[in-house]
Order: sequence, then structure tokens, then C-alpha cells
Amino acid sequence: MRTHTGTFVVACVLSTALLLSGCGTDGDGDGDAADAGGELFLQPAAARGPDPFTDSTATTTATPSPAPRTPGRAGPHGPSRISAGLGGLRSLSGGTPGLYGGIERTGSCDTARQIGHLTRDRARIRAFARVAGVSPGSVPDYVRRLTPLVLRADTRVTNHGFRSGRALGYQSVLQAGTAVLVDDRGVPRVRCACGNPLRPPVTTRGTPRGRGSPWPGYRPGEVIVVTPAPQVITDFTIIDVAARTWIERPTGHDVRHDRALPPPLWAQRPPESRAPSPSPSPAPSSPEEPEVLPREPRVAPPDETEPLADEPPPDDPLPDEPAPADPGGSGEVGPDTVPDSPDLPDGAGLIPDGD
Repeated sequence: MRTHTGTFVVACVLSTALLLSGCGTDGDGDGDAADAGGELFLQPAAARGPDPFTDSTATTTATPSPAPRTPGRAGPHGPSRISAGLGGLRSLSGGTPGLYGGIERTGSCDTARQIGHLTRDRARIRAFARVAGVSPGSVPDYVRRLTPLVLRADTRVTNHGFRSGRALGYQSVLQAGTAVLVDDRGVPRVRCACGNPLRPPVTTRGTPRGRGSPWPGYRPGEVIVVTPAPQVITDFTIIDVAARTWIERPTGHDVRHDRALPPPLWAQRPPESRAPSPSPSPAPSSPEEPEVLPREPRVAPPDETEPLADEPPPDDPLPDEPAPADPGGSGEVGPDTVPDSPDLPDGAGLIPDGD
């Protein structure tokens, strides 16, 4: 049987082109499919981190407190002890009241500067747009639609650095107090300290190697994952981290329309309304120790029958149960109370004392 030389050459060229295009897909893009060599980066609130996309546009100058209010549990090996999977982490909807913080009518990120940094470099804006899932020309409008907020818990994300004209994804834990831009489902999309685009976290292969040092008060078991709210959010209910009040913030970059809110009814619940403890001599609970975030039930493995030690009392409203009547509320649960004195601006003080 004869084989025409021209046909053979064309077949080889097509095969080579397909191979090259397949290899270039991941290399040119968001890096989410890769786990960055199985590494997990711990990133303090003010640190730019590796390969930042832009200069910092975070408007807060606060730095994390050097002293924790609760003992850390990172252990001698720090973040390397964190599980590769996400099933053991608490998942909270992006629309949960009190999930985020901020300061009334003060954005945590300078959106105009962020857009300016991105649009000055064609390769940079293309890489950012690829991660964000928009066209390069739509990046300014995309960023303006995001809402500047502050994380109130250590949060796992897929971060993206910029190197050699490409966005490279890696798994990261962002410290509470980190300034972020959030989409209309409540999911963090930009880290303001470095301009990096963010995506939800992914499971790494094996046990990730820890990079960076745990900050005071860091607890692997308290890291959360933010999941998209089931419906588009028009207003975020957040906590003013300076005045310790509740705020309603419309979505988008313009924070001039923030307005104060009364605390939700469930946040005003007096301690004595809780069911009495079965213990003969229960320790009194201090009203000055707020919950950082709503507690959600963790699903125990099939062979685990004992209840978790940090499960809320049976009378606590859970996210999948109707909360007490709250006009205009979302039905989800936020912090139990707001303290009289402000916490540290960087978010570290949001962890209650363990005494």
C-alpha cells in the first residue's frame, strides 16, 4: 500500500499542533488544575506574597497583632499539618451576615488604583482576565462591580501570582483581616494587598507542604471556605470592625451608601435564654466573648459517633434552620453578639479569649 508523502507530512503537522496546544492550555492560564507542587501558602493580611500582580491597593495600614487572644494550634510543623482535602473545613455561604467586616463608608481597597495597575500592562490584564473569566476589555467594569470587604476568619482560596506574563495558581490561606474584593455571590475574587485574582480552593494531591509561618492565633481547624450564595446579593450585612456595629453595604465599589443597621434579633439574645447546661456547676459564659463566625455542623465520618466538642447548643439556630424573626434578614446566622469594645483593626482580635 502506498502512502503519499504530502498526506503523511500534514498528519504529522496536525498532531504536533494538537500536542502543543494541549500543553499550552494549562501553562498560559489560571493554574487552578495544578496544585503548585502541593504547597499551601499562609499569607498574613498585609503581606504581598509571592509574584504579586500589582502593588498593594489595600487602604488599611493596620498590621496583625503580635499577641494572640487564643493559643494557636498550628503545632511545630505549622501549615504542613493541614489536610489536603476541603471536607474537614467549615463552609459558609458568601451571604452569611457577619461573615465579612469593614468600616462604614470606607472601602478596604482602592478600586481605581487597582484598575490603573492592571490596565498599564497588557500581559498582566490578559492574565487577570483569564482567571476572572472575562475579556481583557471588561476588567475595569468587572473590578468596579466587586465589593471591598475584610475577611473575619482565616479563609482558604486558590490564589494566583503573576510570573513571566502568566497567572500561576497556588493554594493559600488568607489571614482574618485581609482586604478583599468580593463578587455578588459573596466569594472573594481579588486580594487587595497584591492585586491577585482569587478563585475557590481546590483539593491538592497528598498532604500539602506548608509555606510561611503561622500568625498568632492561627488554627487550622478554624479555617473556612466561602461558597457562593444561592442568590445574587444586593446588600451585604457586615460588622464595622472599628465601631462594632452592623452595616448594610450595597454591592459594588461605591461605599458611600453604607447605612447602619440595628443588631439582628438573634444577636441580641441574652445569655440566660440559652438552655441550662446539664453540668452540675456550669462555668458562666461572658457576654463579652463573641463568636467570630456562625458555627455550622460538621458531618462526622460514618465511624464517628461522638459529637464534636465545638458543636453549638441544641437551641442555637443553624444555617439550615430558620433563625428567629429578623426583618430584612437572610435567614442565615452571623456572630452571636457584638462586643462593646472594638477588636484590633486587622481582624486578629475577632477570636474570643479562651479563658
